Amino acid sequence: MTPWPAWTASLLATALLAGGVLIQRHVVAWLPLDVPGPGRKQHGRPIPLAGALLTPPLLLWMLWDPFWPGDRLAAAAVALATLIGWFDDRGKAHGGGLDWRSKAIGLAIVAGLAAASTCDPTHAPLRWLLFAGFTFVFVNALNFLDNQNGVAAAVAAVTLLTAGNGLAGMLRNDWTAAAAAAALAFLPWNWPRARLFLGDAGAYALGTAAAVAVCDGLRHGPSTLWLAAVPLADFTQVVTVRLWLGQRPWVGDRRHLTHRALQLGAPTWALAPLFGAVAWTLTRLA
Repeated sequence: MTPWPAWTASLLATALLAGGVLIQRHVVAWLPLDVPGPGRKQHGRPIPLAGALLTPPLLLWMLWDPFWPGDRLAAAAVALATLIGWFDDRGKAHGGGLDWRSKAIGLAIVAGLAAASTCDPTHAPLRWLLFAGFTFVFVNALNFLDNQNGVAAAVAAVTLLTAGNGLAGMLRNDWTAAAAAAALAFLPWNWPRARLFLGDAGAYALGTAAAVAVCDGLRHGPSTLWLAAVPLADFTQVVTVRLWLGQRPWVGDRRHLTHRALQLGAPTWALAPLFGAVAWTLTRLA
């Protein structure tokens, strides 16, 4: 059991991010870079992909949380999701990236581990399969939503915080609250002006952690799905449109809900608080 309350995960995450940036700038360029480009990538300079640095706080609290029975499986799922995202980020930084089939297989294993942390597949195989399917979709959905500064981190923080013990969880050894604190610690680096991006590694890690927390709530009833409503709504509509237009659903575009909000006149800086507020409001229905 960690001797620190969950909110201190934000301090650890901040220290890791700051240390990672210092090493990147003054020692060795070890973080993958998201370089500017036409179309979706409108930032003016290369931005380090540092979301993997959020994983150590997640794993620390997951492995030492005395209130969580499937902690090791959940931690393994988050660690594997981070590795998959890291190798994909590294590949993209050099003009490649993991093949979609490799990512799909890897994330399917992540989803199976995450589902098994809340549901024994030998005793309830159908429920485990449903939880694994949900996790696979949600992890990709949160990554899809990581297209504007701060949105994915804000929505993940809301999901994690409300899936656990809320603000009360910040004062005890609650890994869901610690994960929310780590996500919130990333926001100053990514919003309103981006100095760091989550990358696939960070989005996959937060998405896996949030999916585990939601699946734990789903054991008590389907209303917990409201905690995942924003990423799922964006994922559903954008994949539907891409399939309707005959496009590959995993190839990015500017048809996400965030882009719809921009087209309706919302300023870029308002997207993170707007989507975070919508996510928080919908959690009240759970």
